[in-house]
Amino acid sequence: MSQDNEENPLSFNEDLVKKYPRSNRRLSLNVARYGINAEMGPEEALTVHISPYGIQFRVTEEYEEGQLLKIHINMPDYWERKQRFVDYSRIDTPSNFKILAKVVSTEDVGKRGKKKIVLARTVNMDEIDEQVLKAFLQEG
Repeated sequence: MSQDNEENPLSFNEDLVKKYPRSNRRLSLNVARYGINAEMGPEEALTVHISPYGIQFRVTEEYEEGQLLKIHINMPDYWERKQRFVDYSRIDTPSNFKILAKVVSTEDVGKRGKKKIVLARTVNMDEIDEQVLKAFLQEG
């Protein structure tokens, strides 16, 4: 799914994120620039909208259009949810999953423009994590 999105970015529009069923569920996440020269550490954020196609979130940092972001999404009971789809034998129990996303837009919100709303399209998401996210959103 995500690869199609990368091959044809013109097929992406923000409705794929904003109008996805129950996309307004709030999840905390950590955002960091992707790449060797990424100086900043992860920034904590909160989703405004989320779908398998992309994510819209509120942050204080400015991200340029086209910037690749490494996003760790914290989901309640993530590991238990993932085990419904696969059988892993792990000692640790991760509380988040990772996606790679490309910034589509950043807009200032608030009085002084210190807060930003970033819209990013999914570039790469694990297939099982995609199923976990879809199931989470359907639970409403």
